[in-house]
Amino acid sequence: MITGSLLIIAGVILELATSNLNIFILGRFTIGFGVVQVTTSAPTYTVEVAHPQFRSQAGAIYNTGWNVGAIPASIILLAMSYIDSDTNNFTWQLPVGVQAVFSGIVLIGCFFIPESPRWLMSKGREEEARKFLVHYHGNDKEDHPIVEFTMNEMREALADEARSNSASYTALFTGRAMLYRSGLILAIAFFSQYAGSWLASGFTTITNKQFGFNTLEQQLGLSIGTAILGFIFSQLGSAYVDKLGRRTMLLYGTIAYTVCWVVVLICLQVFNNDSTQTGVGIFGWVVEQIFSIIYSFTWTPLNALYPVEILPFSARAKGMAMCQLLINASGIIQTYVFVYGVNAYGWKFDAFYCVFNAFAAIVIYLTFVETKGYTLERIDEIFNDPNPVKKSLADRTVVTVDQKASEKA
Repeated sequence: MITGSLLIIAGVILELATSNLNIFILGRFTIGFGVVQVTTSAPTYTVEVAHPQFRSQAGAIYNTGWNVGAIPASIILLAMSYIDSDTNNFTWQLPVGVQAVFSGIVLIGCFFIPESPRWLMSKGREEEARKFLVHYHGNDKEDHPIVEFTMNEMREALADEARSNSASYTALFTGRAMLYRSGLILAIAFFSQYAGSWLASGFTTITNKQFGFNTLEQQLGLSIGTAILGFIFSQLGSAYVDKLGRRTMLLYGTIAYTVCWVVVLICLQVFNNDSTQTGVGIFGWVVEQIFSIIYSFTWTPLNALYPVEILPFSARAKGMAMCQLLINASGIIQTYVFVYGVNAYGWKFDAFYCVFNAFAAIVIYLTFVETKGYTLERIDEIFNDPNPVKKSLADRTVVTVDQKASEKA
């Protein structure tokens, strides 16, 4: 996280210090490398250090931070739109410079947080790992049952992983269980990026014009409103990941917003054939916002939590790096391929999201496992079973980790 934050800040400095387009692009690339570093390590760290009782909420809330940045970014852009950009460089320097603010906060914070106990255990620093668990999970009680329970689970998991020789990236593709996990990582990366959020958020100017919102003030005002709604509903989704379950939220969320895209497509067809049908245009825009709400409630909290949960410790960092690589690859396809589809076909391109999300829903139903109720170390039980989905959905009594620890003690 320290390295990633430094890269982001360095990239911002490059952008602010130059008037040369090539140097500015180099700054963007530097920021991109930094973002990958942070988004690979931060969710992993969050899930590993969280108390087991609050692990899911902590991991889910992590990814909702996207909206924390989107809201001030939209407000700043709206404010800058009222300033003459031809005579004042401040209109682009402020939006660029603010990128370094949050990275600076992360960078400073990294010097005040402890290492993950699972990382400490993997490096043979068992006593330090125990001290972490005693202080943060056991309320400073050496004999708290959760301490020994977690220590034993970590020892067993690390021993199993050592026997499986999972130190290299090839481990992500070795054995049926790891291939299954890697397949889920691939699905998560592309399903989350091709759900339609790219079009709904990244191309708001185009999509809003399709519905009849043409002025700059309307565009930016709607962006602010969408970001605020996204923040509210992603927080609500974080609160329900344990109540509803990961698989349930992803499956029914995908089905629901597939229906939304079908309705949006119909409304766009009617409105673009007859622009006097303003009611239909407004209704279509509202349904598109409902898509954003559903996506924020379901995929935003789980986009970082679910891949961290399904990966074993030794492959967690590598698996998250692969997930980020796939997400970036999907982003490149969207930026340099999909944009031609949007420009060439306009509103008709939305048909892609109807078909793709229907396909995603089928894949989720057939292959996505439920991790609700399992500790990080015990999720291996799911993937070692001949039928992982059935195993994850099998009736069982879900108890808290504290209860398990007490029983084991």
